[in-house]
Amino acid sequence: FMRQEMSRREAAELQRGHRKPRSPHGWGLLVALWLLAFYEPVVTEGHLRRKNLEFIFIRFSAWEFAGCDKLWAGLVTTLCHRIRQHFGALPLSVFHVLGSRPRFASGFSQREWVLKKGTCLRLWGLLLVLAVGIAILLVALLVPGIKDHRALKVVGSAVASLSGSSLALGALSILKNFLVSEKKKIERLTDSDRFAGQLGFMSKIRGEVEALVDFLAFMEVFERRRLRVVLEITSLDLCYPEKVAGVFNAMATLLSDANAPFIFLLAVDPSVIVPCLEQTGCMKGLADNGYLYLNRAVTLPFSIPEMGARSRLRSVEAAIQTREDLMYRIIAGNVAKT
Repeated sequence: FMRQEMSRREAAELQRGHRKPRSPHGWGLLVALWLLAFYEPVVTEGHLRRKNLEFIFIRFSAWEFAGCDKLWAGLVTTLCHRIRQHFGALPLSVFHVLGSRPRFASGFSQREWVLKKGTCLRLWGLLLVLAVGIAILLVALLVPGIKDHRALKVVGSAVASLSGSSLALGALSILKNFLVSEKKKIERLTDSDRFAGQLGFMSKIRGEVEALVDFLAFMEVFERRRLRVVLEITSLDLCYPEKVAGVFNAMATLLSDANAPFIFLLAVDPSVIVPCLEQTGCMKGLADNGYLYLNRAVTLPFSIPEMGARSRLRSVEAAIQTREDLMYRIIAGNVAKT
C-alpha cells in the first residue's frame, strides 16, 4: 500500500511540473559524484513542498547487541551501516571529503544547485601549478643547453610534487573513508581506552550523526524527493536496565537536530521498561516516575490489546496451515524433479 501511495504521489508531482526522481545508481552515480564535488545543494521552497516520500526501514533488535558494553552505540552503528548499504559507500565517502552542508534558499529562488567557485578555483589552480611544474621539469630535462642547470630541475620537481601531493591527499582521504566505514570508526572509539569514561565520546558520535544527516539532506535534493529513515527498535525489554537507558539517550542524540529525518518505532512492554528506567539514574527530576519519562520520550504512544484465547488459536491454526502448505509445495517440487 505504501509503495502504491508513493507511486501515486510521484505521478501527481510530475503532472504539476516537477522533474522525475532519480537514483544514485548506474549513470545516476556519476551525476551524484559530480554534484558532490563541484556543487552545493540548496533547499528550496518547492523541495519542502514535495509530497513524494521514500522510507528507509532499519530494524534494530536490541537483543542482538545485548552482550556489548554500549548498547546505544550498536543503534548508531546499525543506522550508519544501513545508510551506507542503501546509498553505496562511494557517495558517502566523497561527501565526507568534498561534500557541503545544504543551505536554504533565499526568497522564492528555485535553483537547487550552486557552483562551488572556491573548490573549482582551487582545483584549477592545482592543475595549473602541476602543469607548470611538469613543463619546467621537462624543459630542464630535454632542452639542450639547460640540462646542466640543476636549480631548474629542483624547482620543477618541487612545484610538481607539491601540487600533485595535494591532489593525492584528497584521493587518499576518499579512499580512507571508502575502506573505513562509519560503523568501524564508532567501534574503534568504543574499544579505545581513551573514551572508556565517555570523555569526548558523545561529541564524536554526534559529529558522525551530523555528517549523516547532512548527507541525507544532500540525497534528498539529488533524488528530488523527501527521505525518512524509520528505525524499528524491538526486544529492548530483554536487556539490562542500564543498557535500556542508554538506548533512550541514543534516540535523544539522533533526534536532537530538528531537521533530522529520523522516525523511531519503539515496540516495548511498559510494565518491563518502566522498572528498568527507574533503577537507573536517568529519573532525576522526574520524581522517579518511569511512565512520565516514557511519555516525554515517546511522541505518539499507543498500545495493542492483549490477544485473547480465540485469536491465539486462530494464529496457531494459520501458522500450522502455512507450514503444511509449504511442506506440500516442497514435496511436490521434489517429485516433479525426479
